[in-house]
Amino acid sequence: MYRLLIVDDEEIIVNGLYEIFRSMKNLDLDVYRAYSGEEAVEWLSRTRMDIVLTDIRMPEMDGLQLLDVIYRRWPQCKVIFLTGYNEFEYVYKAIQHQGVSYILKTEDNDKVVSVVENAIEEIKKEVKTEDLIHKAKEQIELALGLFQKDYFIHLLHEGTSLELNKSQFEQLSIPMHPDHPVILLLGHIDNIPGNLSYWDKIQYINSIKVIITQNISTNVRFISVLDDRYRFIFFIQPNELMNGSYNSTEESVFYEKTISFIKGTLEVIQTSSRESLNASISFALGGEPCNWEEVSKKYFSLNQLLNYRIGTGIEMLLIDNELKNNNILTSGSEAEVPELDTNNEPLEILLRKRNMDLIQQYLESGQKEKYFEVLEELLNPIKLIKSKNSNLAIEAYSMVSLSILSYINRWNITEKLAFHIGLNSLMRIDKHETWSDAVQYLINISDVIFQMQTEEQKKRADNAVDYIQNFINEHLSEDLSLVRLAEQVYLNPSYLSRLYKQVTNQNLSDYIDNARIERAKELLKKEKIKINEVAKAVGYETAASFTRFFRKLMSCSPQEYHDMVVSGKQM
Repeated sequence: MYRLLIVDDEEIIVNGLYEIFRSMKNLDLDVYRAYSGEEAVEWLSRTRMDIVLTDIRMPEMDGLQLLDVIYRRWPQCKVIFLTGYNEFEYVYKAIQHQGVSYILKTEDNDKVVSVVENAIEEIKKEVKTEDLIHKAKEQIELALGLFQKDYFIHLLHEGTSLELNKSQFEQLSIPMHPDHPVILLLGHIDNIPGNLSYWDKIQYINSIKVIITQNISTNVRFISVLDDRYRFIFFIQPNELMNGSYNSTEESVFYEKTISFIKGTLEVIQTSSRESLNASISFALGGEPCNWEEVSKKYFSLNQLLNYRIGTGIEMLLIDNELKNNNILTSGSEAEVPELDTNNEPLEILLRKRNMDLIQQYLESGQKEKYFEVLEELLNPIKLIKSKNSNLAIEAYSMVSLSILSYINRWNITEKLAFHIGLNSLMRIDKHETWSDAVQYLINISDVIFQMQTEEQKKRADNAVDYIQNFINEHLSEDLSLVRLAEQVYLNPSYLSRLYKQVTNQNLSDYIDNARIERAKELLKKEKIKINEVAKAVGYETAASFTRFFRKLMSCSPQEYHDMVVSGKQM
């Protein structure tokens, strides 16, 4: 979904265009309006805009001044100026910028729609990155890049034991300040194709890295590394830190603007990755900067957050400090039989492949199919072992059971899990008659954990949807933009839109329209009611725009409906 902001100091123009574009469901637009340049800046500070349609002559802040703000905040945004014949020289300089166009005010609405449609097509073309693989091949990391990666990986895992100073950063050509806080961003590819060769996988991952880098490099300084789980870790600082002296208040503003920019840009990255590479990318962002000495701790917490899924099958964008206070989402004595002719080599090879990292990763991130695929590959050889004293079998069982126990403890689900399956056998190999029984027990307890994950994810999603629906019904006369609704549940706007569709099989905008029409019908049953009063009660500025909306859904005007209901006639 693309975001369109309409800006003009004449309310009748803004409201007219707002209603036109909001009614055009085929354009997949989330439409916003502003009646001044200053109000437009407030929206631009609040969320990313893909297209801004603005008058060029406005009091206080004109279109050209607004253009400067747009390009500082959202460089990829398309700007369309509304202008008169005698203003062409005035806008000539502005339209030299890439992504800027204009419409004469004498043009009809069809022309305005056409120009916005062209802007949408331009955005779509820009996110098609057919040459990404080629660029990824050209961007082979040099030796310095390897040293930088090794340094930052050590920083993530060893924290303050690593040397952190300006001299060290300069030696490694790290374009950042060790004495200023850093913003941490983690990205996870949810659906890496399983049939890729190692080289193809590296190209695939590098292509996604190119998408991320191209989109965020305009406004920030950063270093990125890839950990052993193929997760991207970005260390980010504001560009403004390189521009001279500033006080602590100004520095705080720099970081706030940078975090706002990243939040909006990550949606573009997710869309581009999905459309060009069919890649689903989930992100966890530190909503507040942290000191370099705290990076290791922040990395661990963001990893945990990235595994905290809300809904299933769609990429996430979660902000750590915004979710902390989100109440919606919290929501035998016999002698052993000696082993005969058992070949333990396959099991030993499996144990040394570090499959445990994958088992833990898949369990944490809820990837059930991949988890059981790796689990069964590791445990199936145990079934053939007869002796309960096989050290390799004991090691394999203990490694898996410890991973499961660690997960149970981290998520504090001991009591919930105990209702479904006994836990006293988890760390007690002697409780199982055979290795086959032991393997089946681990499979059973894993299956219960995934069932609980699914139920919890669905519960969080249902809670968010219920809250949003209640909020809509209680605020029908107010702004119900996707941005405002997303702010109520501390989720990214695009993520909320997809989550709502997944849970209800209905577009969020359709629910809002239905809620408004039902409230309007109730109000129109009153004998003494004015159409403009009903319009304002359900969020419409004018009776005319409300009438168009009502007629489209009910095949009659509000007045006709009122007259028929009051007179007792059958609809």
